Amino acid sequence: MKHSIGLALGLSLGITAVSAAQGEGDYVGWFGLGTGSGTIMCSACTHAGNMGGSTLTLQLGAGVSKHVRLGSSLDTWWHSRDSWERGVWNLNALALYYPWTVRRGFFVGGGPTYSLMWAVLPGDTGLQRHGWGFTAEMGFDIAPRSKTSLTPFVEYSYAWVGDIYYPIGSGIPWARRWKHQVVSVGLGVTFHNRKRE
Repeated sequence: MKHSIGLALGLSLGITAVSAAQGEGDYVGWFGLGTGSGTIMCSACTHAGNMGGSTLTLQLGAGVSKHVRLGSSLDTWWHSRDSWERGVWNLNALALYYPWTVRRGFFVGGGPTYSLMWAVLPGDTGLQRHGWGFTAEMGFDIAPRSKTSLTPFVEYSYAWVGDIYYPIGSGIPWARRWKHQVVSVGLGVTFHNRKRE
């Protein structure tokens, strides 16, 4: 697991670093809050299905051309409205396309995802397992020529994490073929650092 985390983190940071080195002088950092619908799909489990939750997104990126920005993001979704808590952490490598320019308006993109699911059962027993997937997003920068802009966005992520055992290390399946997807809608605040146009 440590090797997978290191690979995912290195990939995301490497893409952001290359973006900055080759960039057009357009660098952004943004965070967003929203609401999300999560769907858990598994067999031999009793907690599958669709449920609401909250989301948080952090993102860094840099423009590499007039229409393309590369970067990385960290997303989380969590649900804690019944007898046990569950959630997802996603570390994403992103390529975003801006039809006009990276300095204004609508964008769409996506990339590979390293995903970690976690669950806290009654009695404070924690479970977690990681896997791989993909993410896609689109949004719109409002007032893009200023140093700070509002960014409404929609995001979709999907990941497969496999079998989960409980008690941990027992070999007793708690859930088999666990997959999850999250659709979220939110509002972000984007901070721009770029050359004057």
